[in-house]
Amino acid sequence: MSIFDQLAEEKIRAALAQGQLSGLPGEGRPLEFDDDALVPAELRMSNRILRNAGYVPPAILELRELRALCEALAAGGDEGASAHAARRLTSLLLRVEAAGLSHVASAILARLNPRTQAPPAAPEPLP
Repeated sequence: MSIFDQLAEEKIRAALAQGQLSGLPGEGRPLEFDDDALVPAELRMSNRILRNAGYVPPAILELRELRALCEALAAGGDEGASAHAARRLTSLLLRVEAAGLSHVASAILARLNPRTQAPPAAPEPLP
């Protein structure tokens, strides 16, 4: 622990002992952290306005549809419907990868349908 951490802890303990930190708004409730910690400061307000207006980015909508299609394919059902779902799944995977979210798409596929993941091949024996 650095000297600054120790000083800060000491100040907090002294304020608690004097009762300076009691009766504050939100006391006893968990902290609410924004999910915008990694978003540049100049974009946070516009993102908040869009989010409050109900806007959902197209990539997120496609990921939701991808998840629903994976669940439908895993459940099985009509052959014609599953063929159409497989074509739509391929299209969505290409679009999600183009958006730079291929790691998310592969995680969804691996979690929802582990049977589609082939086990790793055994290494070839050396001659």
